[in-house]
Formats: sequence, structure tokens, C-alpha cells
Amino acid sequence: MKHLYSVMILLLCIPSLIFSQYKDTTYINLGGAVRFNTMFTIYEGNTFKLPTENRNGIFWDVLRFEVDGKAKGIGFDYEYRVYPGFNCHFLKKGYLSYDFNSQYSLELGITQKPFGMLPYLGNSWWFQLPYYVGLEDDYDTGIKLSHISDSGNFRWKIAYFIMAEPRGQSDPEYGSYTSARYSYDVIPLDGYNGNKERNQANIWMEADITNSITGGLSFEVGQIYNSNIDESTPHYAFSAHSSIDLGKKMNIKLQGTYYNYTDIKNDEGTKIVDYINMGAYGFGTYQAAKEATILSIGLSFHQPVNWGPIESLTFYEDYSYMFKSGKINISGQEFSFIDTQHNVLGFLVTAGFVYAYFDIASGINQPWLSDSFGGTALSTGRGENIGFAPGEETDQGEINRLDDSPPFNTRFNINVGFYF
Repeated sequence: MKHLYSVMILLLCIPSLIFSQYKDTTYINLGGAVRFNTMFTIYEGNTFKLPTENRNGIFWDVLRFEVDGKAKGIGFDYEYRVYPGFNCHFLKKGYLSYDFNSQYSLELGITQKPFGMLPYLGNSWWFQLPYYVGLEDDYDTGIKLSHISDSGNFRWKIAYFIMAEPRGQSDPEYGSYTSARYSYDVIPLDGYNGNKERNQANIWMEADITNSITGGLSFEVGQIYNSNIDESTPHYAFSAHSSIDLGKKMNIKLQGTYYNYTDIKNDEGTKIVDYINMGAYGFGTYQAAKEATILSIGLSFHQPVNWGPIESLTFYEDYSYMFKSGKINISGQEFSFIDTQHNVLGFLVTAGFVYAYFDIASGINQPWLSDSFGGTALSTGRGENIGFAPGEETDQGEINRLDDSPPFNTRFNINVGFYF
């Protein structure tokens, strides 16, 4: 705990050492986006008639509003999102910023956690698998100091987050209010009492190794506070990433990620468990293994075109594999958690203010690629009888054992957005 507070004090003190006059530019920008989604799913070997709400049909994905600006050297950046399909809305980000000079800048508020490939590891609408355990494009509440060298070849960020971002509003029939958020965070199962993120520190650094290769490292340490027993347990994560340009059009992204929530207890605080509860988008919580290693690779090829309004095509392939630690006892037998795979093959079309993603997303134990959303996909893995927790007796009296060779679930997805 003392080390975490020391990081916060350091962040507050450093600016006074590096402060210099910076030319003031006053401006304000307004923007946003409207996105629509259509999909066709093959989950658990089955599909659905057309159209089916939020499955095989067309629905409104998101409406978002953005505003950023600067006055007297102080900048601000806010983004609010509405998801009609999930009956929820929330603030994605909202922070004040200050550029002390061309090398140092500070952000205070709900800002992006410096971890892994920035700003995104994934190339597609789906992100990569670390997003679903809160380790890609995650926003928390705190303070962040950023630095870039004179040459621009070396960058670092250090941050302290007192808590996750505040919740938005959602429909309790979908899940607890606490899950109304953009980033996946550790939250209580009932939304109020239990495990919550507190006192987190992050260190991120990246260097240009050559003109076409960058490499970076990330470190995270924090606490999970259990309000039922007034106790905190530690968690930590680290990551190594690299971006490789092959010519002017092709890129490879590589990342290895490890995280561990040590000695985590259930929300009641009665026993140590092998999973954490995470939630977002007002859709309640799902379980994720408390310890895992995720390997990710992303390939992309960008081709400018001049086809009427169409300006460019970007083809991509994103793949992640999640190696889980953990076991579950079923009828006196121990079974290891079943790993998760995530793959997205697709392309992006840009035409003026329009961005359209065409994706074939496939996964094994991927929480968003199943007719039983969330659940235990990222922890124990799916059982043979979908819709029941592993080890639970079904209404036919059968035992839902883990499936060592689960099938890929697939979703054909088109997301079209107009950005303004």
C-alpha cells in the first residue's frame, strides 16, 4: 500500500520539476458516431431464424458523443456512449490534461490505462482477448504522466488509479448497475457488496528499435478490495509487445500477457477461489480465470484505393490463445480449466466519415461467442450441456462435465459506423 501511495505522490511532484512555458492554443471539438450492427451466428452447432433480436438481424449498436478542447493550456477529453441493444449508457472517458512542454504531459480523471499495445492491440471491431479480462483499452480513474524523448524514439507512462471508472446506468433485468461500463473490470456479482478494484499502479515503456520495429513492456500491480470482509488482496500483470512494419502496407502485432489475482476470495469472503467476476456493458458479470497467460498475434494489410467514395481497405487476422490456471471439482474428480481461443478474420472499409467492419469471428470459450453469453467461458470453460454451470445437475439429472474438445462458435458480423 505504501508503495502505491508513493507512486501517486511522485506523479504529483514530478510536474513541478519539469514545468516550462507552453504556448496556449484555445479550441473545442465536437464529434461522435452512430453505429449499426448485423450478424449471423452459428453457436453450439445451431443458428436462428432471421431476424432474431440481437442475434440474426440488424440492430442499433451505439450512439456516442465526444468533446475535447483546450484553454489556457488545460485540455479536456470526454466521451459518452449509449448502447440501445444493452439498455445502458455510460461515460467511457473523461479527463483533464496539461502539456508541461513538448515532452511531458499529465492526465487526471477517467483515462486509458497504460498497458500493452497502445492504443489498441486488436485490428478489428472485436479487439483481442486481453480486452475481455480488462487488459486492453481499459479506462480507470486516476492520474497519468506521459513522456516522449527529444528524438521521439522512446516513450514511457506511469499512472496511479484509485479505482475503476464509475458505473453508468443500465436495465437491472440485463445485469447489475455496476456492470454499466465500457471497460471490463472486477466487480461484485450483485453489483454492490464484494470484490472491487482499488489502488492500482502502472508502468509502461516503448522504444523504436528500428524504423520499422517497436517493442515495449508493461507492468501493473494493484489491490482487490472485498467490502464484505474489509480485506484487500494483491493482483499483478505484465506484458511484452512488439509492432513490426513490413513495408508501408503490412503490419504484425505481437503480445504476451500474464496476470494473477493472488489469494482472491469469493464476494462473500468465505473461501479462496480460482476465478474473478468481471462485467461491462450492463450485461452483468462473467467469470474469468484468476491466473492466465494470453498470447496474441495480429496481421494487417492496408491498401489505399480510389473507388468512388471508398478510400481504403484494411485486411486483418487477429488471434489470441488463453492458457488458464485453475481446477474444478466435479463429483469428486478434479478437472483443469479448458483454454480459450479467439480469432477474427476480416476487413475494414473506409469511405469519408463511414467505417465498416466485415468480420468472421470464431472462438472456443469466448464469452461473446456463445448462445450462453458470458458465464464460465473464461474460467472453467463450457460444459457439454450449455446453459448450466460445470458440475451442476441438469433437469435431466445429467452431470455437466467439461468438454476437452469444444467446438468453435462462429459469428459473421458487419458493423457500419458514421463518424462526425
